[in-house]
Amino acid sequence: MSLFWFLLLTPLLLGLLVQGWLRHVFRRYRAVPNRLGVTGVQAARALLDAHGLHSVRVEVWPGVLTDHYDGRSRTLRLSPVVGPERSVAALGIAAHETSHALQHAEGDRAYRWRQAIGEPLAELAPISGFILVGGFWFGSPILLAMGLAYAAGLALFALATLPVELGASFRALRLLRSTRLTDADEARGVRRVLTAAALTYVVGLLDRLGFFLALCLVAEGLHQAVT
Repeated sequence: MSLFWFLLLTPLLLGLLVQGWLRHVFRRYRAVPNRLGVTGVQAARALLDAHGLHSVRVEVWPGVLTDHYDGRSRTLRLSPVVGPERSVAALGIAAHETSHALQHAEGDRAYRWRQAIGEPLAELAPISGFILVGGFWFGSPILLAMGLAYAAGLALFALATLPVELGASFRALRLLRSTRLTDADEARGVRRVLTAAALTYVVGLLDRLGFFLALCLVAEGLHQAVT
């Protein structure tokens, strides 16, 4: 059981630390105005238009750091602490999400792979609780196998997410430099914000792997109890 809790709790604790670090870094560079005085929405719009993506809409989305690119509606959504603000942090997040729109438009292989994995998982998400409870609480062999497959899919999705997110961050820095939306000092701040954000995806992968391996331990225990 000690290994079970280690697999579950270690990523959780790491996640809390990384989230705290991200909030600290974001607050620091949210307080630093960018030299051009452009908002996150303006920066995203300028970068999208510079690459011919005039049809991609940019809008402010409620929540804190809920920034994301929706490929289905071709909409780039920026949170209230990014979209209307004129900070160095806002520039970095806006450029990162713009990079996802470019990945989508260019048919980036890693981006397509993540989408292919994520779509069936999203369809199963509403019944995932039933699958996991039915398999591991009631010991249903079919649901147990489905639960393990679902957990493996979550880990695979987290693995596929890493190159997409890291690639978007590297590209965001290049976009901001090539369009001169940032200078050298601002680029360092942007890099720190995006590095802190990238760590959340690394921890997310560890969390999904830990969850899958913990379920494997439970499944093995159930199998031994039956046999």
